[in-house]
Amino acid sequence: MGGVLDKANTKKCSESGVECGPLRLTWVASAMQGWRMGMEDAHIALPVTLARRPSAAAPWTKTALFGVLDGHGGAQVARFSSDHLPQELRKFPLSGDLQAKNGQMEEALKGAFHKIDELLRSGHFAAEVCALSNPPKEPTMASPSGDATMVGCTACVCCITDAQIITANAGDSRAVLCSAGKAIPLSEDHKPNAPREKQRIEAAGGWVENSGPNQYRVNGNLNLSRALGDLEYKKDRSRPPEEQIICSTPDVTFRDRDFQKDEFLIICCDGVWDVKSNQEVVDFIRTRLPGRPDERALERVLEDLLDACVSPDLRMTNGLGGDNMTAVLVLLRSMEEPDEAGELDRRTSLTKVQLLAERSGQRRVVAKAMEDTKGWLQVHLQVPGGISMSDLHLFISEEQAQLQLVVREERGDDVNFFELKEHLPEAARLQSAAPARFVASSGHLRLELPWQKT
Repeated sequence: MGGVLDKANTKKCSESGVECGPLRLTWVASAMQGWRMGMEDAHIALPVTLARRPSAAAPWTKTALFGVLDGHGGAQVARFSSDHLPQELRKFPLSGDLQAKNGQMEEALKGAFHKIDELLRSGHFAAEVCALSNPPKEPTMASPSGDATMVGCTACVCCITDAQIITANAGDSRAVLCSAGKAIPLSEDHKPNAPREKQRIEAAGGWVENSGPNQYRVNGNLNLSRALGDLEYKKDRSRPPEEQIICSTPDVTFRDRDFQKDEFLIICCDGVWDVKSNQEVVDFIRTRLPGRPDERALERVLEDLLDACVSPDLRMTNGLGGDNMTAVLVLLRSMEEPDEAGELDRRTSLTKVQLLAERSGQRRVVAKAMEDTKGWLQVHLQVPGGISMSDLHLFISEEQAQLQLVVREERGDDVNFFELKEHLPEAARLQSAAPARFVASSGHLRLELPWQKT
């Protein structure tokens, strides 16, 4: 497992979106470092449209993409893959009837996974890969691939269309569907001791070592048999990608959506699945889902799941619950409509106030404050689709507790004013703001505004 912290870092990084894109998907993602010395996971959340250019193949325009990438040896391959895998997938055309498209989609997913290894091996992305390491570092002559020789990641991604869920998996992250309350696995973990995995590993010149109870490692190192990166195990150029010691070829599965029974899709890294079974995770989420499309309440569901999986003491759990943890949840049913703007959500705890402060077209602001002498205002803004961070200009008046957002568009600037004073505790004043965080895939802009009572 390597070095661990003296105390688990349970700070979460969460993001979410409600009724996003042409499929109207509600989703949430959350990640936690846990006991590990650094965070090596990444994820993909593209609910809007996989094909953003008019010239892209039409079937991709109504395809959402979600996934979890669990890094090992470093964070750089997971982060690189989360950026480049959707880009490579878009390049594959789809046409013909459903059966033909399914074959093409399987080929596209496998091709995109293989392409990640080609990009890493090429050396053209060494600087980018090194910049994505944690902490960032400079490329060297000894690491022409950007240090991806002994660094890799799992990849479990789900393409959601209006008719199907297509899952591509390489490694031991896992996708599970909740259908009428029943957990249905959409992927199979790739472990070295599985017969077909062991056969491929040995045929390619590798070996599988038993390092303890239910602990099997490839060449005494990796405890999984498929991954992106890990180029050290992919040196035999006489063999195709699917026959390497560690291969990046995903298993691809297709499942027709059942709109009467399917409730949600959950994708997690093995840090979660090592602690809870498929059904336990489904039950945990199902009993906690809010009845209304409340982003923060949705985020708390996954954050509570990660808290329930992290070990309180690694000695007590024999190391279980000590890994990085990342989870992505996609709701497959529409949620109830929210209450009218400004109505207090009385289901929140007495120490927190969460309310819908203002609604103007597609934009809204949600404010949350801790009742104390100081705290913060968490502001969520949803902006029109197709907008980038460079198109947004934020101005904050600390004295007047006012936020101004300018959305730069071709036909002119769209100016939006949000009054925040009414969402602050009495006699509280805003302080300097933290940097804004923009999720382009869902059009969500977030910033935290510290405040202190005068």
